[in-house]
Parts: sequence; structure tokens; C-alpha cells
Amino acid sequence: MKMIKPAVLGAVALFLASAVHTFAIEGLQLSVQCSNVVLSWPSAEDETYIVQYRQTLNPSDGWQTLISSWPAVSGTNVTAYIHSNVVQNPSCGCGGGSFAAMASGGNTLALAAAEPVVPIPMAMPANGSGAAVPLCLYPPGFDLTGFVIFDPATGETVSGSGYTSRALSPINVQRNGLQAMGSDGLSPLPLGDPVPNDGSGGTITEPETGFYQVVRVGAHLVGITNGMTLSGVVTIPVEVGNDSGSLVNLSLTEDDAPVSGSSSEAPPIPLPLQLTVDTAQMSNGVHQISASACWQDTNGGIWEADSPPVTVNVYNEISFPNWMPRFGELYDSLFISFQSAHTDADWYVDVYDSQYSYIGTFGDHTYDGNVEFAWDLIGPYGEYHADNTFYFVVTTVFNNSLLAQSSAPTSNDASPASYGSATKNAPKIWRVTDNWISPGAWVVVAQHAFDFLLNAELLYNEITGYVTGAGAGGDTVLPAPDGDGNPYGLAFQDPTEASCWSVFRSALYDPRSRNLVYFGHGGPNGLGHNQADPTTSISVADIAAHLHTMPDDQTNRHAFRFVLLDACDTTQGNLPEAFGIIHRENLSIDPYADAGIRPSAFAGWDKTAKVGALGSEFSWHIAFIQEIQIHMNPAMPYNNGIKSAIHYAAWSFDVNTPSYENHFKVFGFGDLHYYQYN
Repeated sequence: MKMIKPAVLGAVALFLASAVHTFAIEGLQLSVQCSNVVLSWPSAEDETYIVQYRQTLNPSDGWQTLISSWPAVSGTNVTAYIHSNVVQNPSCGCGGGSFAAMASGGNTLALAAAEPVVPIPMAMPANGSGAAVPLCLYPPGFDLTGFVIFDPATGETVSGSGYTSRALSPINVQRNGLQAMGSDGLSPLPLGDPVPNDGSGGTITEPETGFYQVVRVGAHLVGITNGMTLSGVVTIPVEVGNDSGSLVNLSLTEDDAPVSGSSSEAPPIPLPLQLTVDTAQMSNGVHQISASACWQDTNGGIWEADSPPVTVNVYNEISFPNWMPRFGELYDSLFISFQSAHTDADWYVDVYDSQYSYIGTFGDHTYDGNVEFAWDLIGPYGEYHADNTFYFVVTTVFNNSLLAQSSAPTSNDASPASYGSATKNAPKIWRVTDNWISPGAWVVVAQHAFDFLLNAELLYNEITGYVTGAGAGGDTVLPAPDGDGNPYGLAFQDPTEASCWSVFRSALYDPRSRNLVYFGHGGPNGLGHNQADPTTSISVADIAAHLHTMPDDQTNRHAFRFVLLDACDTTQGNLPEAFGIIHRENLSIDPYADAGIRPSAFAGWDKTAKVGALGSEFSWHIAFIQEIQIHMNPAMPYNNGIKSAIHYAAWSFDVNTPSYENHFKVFGFGDLHYYQYN
């Protein structure tokens, strides 16, 4: 967490592929005017762009940012940028010189001699992560394993495995085993020989080359438009752009909260950039979705951007927006919940055990499309099915409106022949065997990363109330608080920093620990200022591996009951899942009770948390965190759950910042009280 300007890394695409696997500016064009290169592209008002250039594709030749925030031209749908004095030995007497404009469907263009055009070998990553480019652009000795090479002499594509590129004369750009074609288009020439010009036997002078890419600043969803209907599993391409930092998270959000059933990508984020959502885990109806991107530098600085929202209509015949994926932590009970798009319908649920053996069927009628019930694991003949690691269910609805959409009913029970049916497999429901042997200990930690502020100690001590509150309830506090009863302090950028994080890590994974309160730097993918350094940070992957929470099929889970993180953007990634907490807002007590699961809650910021400026701390930020604890504390007159405590804290006299209520999110059971279920 840091006082950071909001801002928004450029997606990289290569040249001349039939399908470019990044999604940035379409229709980018360039031309040469004497020594200048003129780029132009379709644009929209209020957008800004990053323009970058590189001379070759040599890995040591990185992209050079020409400008990081070039505004779209107002009043037109085309924006241009001039890269001045980049062309060496320009020819200015022939209306544009000896170069020609070239266009690509992607966001990167190569500049090369316009004539004569000689077929040359092209290289492309075999996994499809980039486009084809002239082989000559890879430096001598470059290992071509993992590439495919197009041979213009034969028209065939061959594997680059076992080959390396080598330096060749003038424009002749080949590799071992490939030949360039002669001027007659028929006769091959030996490797390394100069390519004839127009049959005269002359030699083409090697052209000047350069590569450009233009990308919009921020985050943008690609290929979906307002009013589009989404069903089933949908993959949405994403374009992101920022001129600094590393992309550390990409997620699909609605109202600044991750969309149910959607992916959240963490480093290394694969190409092509895209997000996948199972819309069957969303409710039917209208949703405003956005792409949320987050970048982080090595000093803990956070940049974030949300794409303009797109309004879509979600429709599935059967959906699971309130699905409970686990059961049986406290007692044997399994909760099943789904929604039918047809409100007046018969429904059936076929239940299978972990060997996919059929157990039995539930059935009834819904008049509002909602189906919810609990199962005590007793089968149709009174038998007890308690020894399964998971259960698998198939849901079916019957309605006469479905006749045109489906064939005969597929349920095990007969249904009127006049009805059509829709069937959907539900997610698996996993048994939890994590039995607590004692009240959960509290881990309370403050990172001392803000010593440059005037009253930094006030920031570090804003969570002291959780130390005293846990002690008053007879609960253990880990690591041991300092001598004044304040939270354990994580040193920042000094020789003891790594050892402090080691102590914190041991406390977090202690079998007794079930509650965490943390102040300091953080982000969507973990705690700490630099996720690249595992000695001074704790990542989502590390937490999930030690607590055995991701994926859901692990039986030795160590889930937390309560997590409060005063750190930037901690609700945007998979931190709630890593702590074993359901990443959905506003859950009531009923699904937990019906599933025999201990209620839990996760609270954190969905944006950058600004704690100070101009050398001084923000007193209202400190008061906000303190007021939450006060309003939850059963020793005080309030004794509220976490969601209500946040509401009252945001509106309190010393805070009076209502936006805090919207941006300090709660996932899981919103009415969780201080000691409840501990």
C-alpha cells in the first residue's frame, strides 16, 4: 500500500500473422515522409495512447516508449503521431520516398523497403503466442526451438527445432535448410547468396527496419458490446496498456467486485490476454462488467485501471449464482441451490457419490425459479452416505416453454410428455474435514513502511485494538505483540526485514491461527511491497499452498474465519479464496448453516488505499480502521457485524468519508461478529 497516483504495460504483438494474438489497436498504418515516420490509427475521443518503437526483435533490444499519453484527436476518428528523424538516408524527391505504408490487423507494424519484394523465410512461435516476422530479424545464433519457419521456396512450414539463425549477406534472410527464391520465382538460390534485383544480377541494399506498436492506455474489453447476451462459458479478449510497472493482476469485475465464476489472472499472465467467465455462476439479467488491471513496481507502487463498463444480458436456462461448494465442517449437511430461467417449472436433482454412482433424486415445483434445499446425506432407503469426499449433482427443469429447445425429458423420473427440459451439471460439492481443536488465534501485523510520514506510529497502531480485543476474549495473539501491546512490526527495507517476514509467515501458517489483521503494502496477489521477492512478501500461491485451500478438492484445509487487510487492491485477486473464504458479497447465514460450514468473512480495499500525503498521515484513514474495531467490539455498546461496522465507521464524525463504505469490501458472511464462530 502506498500513496500512489492512479495510472494505468503495453501488450506486445508481433508482425504479419494471419491471427494476431494480442488485442490492441486495429487498423494501425504507417508511412514515411522524408526522415519521419507517420503513424495513424482509428481512435475515439477521451482515449489516450502509448506509442512504442524498436529497431529489431533482438531480445536485448527492448521497446522504447516514444510517448506514454498521446491524446486522441478531437472531432475526428483518426489520430496520428510523427516519429521524427528516424529514417536514415531518406529519399525525399519521390512523393513519400522509397518506403510504402503498411498495415496490420494487430497493434505492431514493421517498416521495410517497399520494392522489390522478395519472398523470405518467416518465423513464428509454435504456440501461437506471437505473429510471423522475417527470420532475419532474429540475431545470429538465436535458438529457433519453439518456432515454426515458413519456407517460401517450398510453401511449407517446418519446425525450427535444432536450428539457429546465422548472419547472411544483404537482404538474404534464411536459416540452415531454407533457401530464398530467385527473381524468376522458381529457381532456388544457395543459402547466403545475394538475391538478384530484377534479373540484372545486382544486389539489393539491406533495408532499414523498425517496429511500432500503439496501445490504448488503461484496460478495455474487446469483442463484446452493450446489449450482447452471454451464456455458458465465455472467453473475453482484453487489451491493457501502461508505460511502467509489471502487470500483476487481470480480473473481470462488476461494481469493483470480481464476477462470480470468472477467472482472475496472476503472474505469469499468459498470452493472449483474456478473461474467462462461467456465466452459469452469475444470475440471469443485466450486468455491467469491466476488466480490472493492476500493475506494480518493485517499490510497492500500485497502478490500476478499470475498463469502461459494458452492459450485457446474462441468460442460462439453469444457473448457480449462490452455489455452496463445500459442506460438512461442523455437521453432515449438504446445501443445493440453483435458479431456473423459467419461473413456473418442475425440477429434479439427481445426486451421485464420489464414485459417480447414482444415489437418488429430489424433485418438486418452483413458482419463482429459485430452488434451495439441504440434504442430510440420508439416501432414499434410509442408508447413510457419509463417507464421500465429494458429491456430484445433475439439475433438470421441465417447462412447456422449453419444448422448442430440447428433446425428450432426461430426468430419472417421468415427466409429462408435453414438457420440454433443460439439464445442467452443477459444480462438485467437497467435504471439509478441518475440525478446530481450540478457538482461533489472531495474527495481527503492521508493516513499518511509512516512516517518512510525520506521525507514522499512529498508522502502525491503528490495529492495536484487535490485539487488545483478542486478548480480552482469551484468544492467542501471534506473533507476540511488542512491549507496549502494539501489533508485531514488520521492518521495511532494512537488514531485519526478511527475518520479520519469516516470523509473520510462521504465525500465519500456525495451526491455531484463524484470524488475520494486517496493515501495510499489498495487492491482488499477496501481501508485501514486492511480490517478486518471496523473502519480504507472501503471495496468494504461497498462502493457498500452505493452507490447502485452492483448489477445493483438498481435504486438509486450514481455512480462516476472519481476515481484515488494510492494504491496496486486496479484494481484486484470489486472496479471499486463498484464505478459504467464499469470494461473494452479502452472504446470509442460511447457506452456511444448511451446508454445515463455519461462517467466515474477508474485508479489504478494492482500490488503492491512500494513507497520507505531503509528509503527513491521513487521520481519517486511521480513524476509519479504528472505528471498525470499536463497532465490532462486544465490550462496546455497538457489537455489530463486520459489514455494519464498516458502514458506521465510514459515517462516523472523525471519518465522514462515505466512499469508504463502497470501497472497503466484505466477502463471505457480512454479519460476522468479533468472536462469533471462533
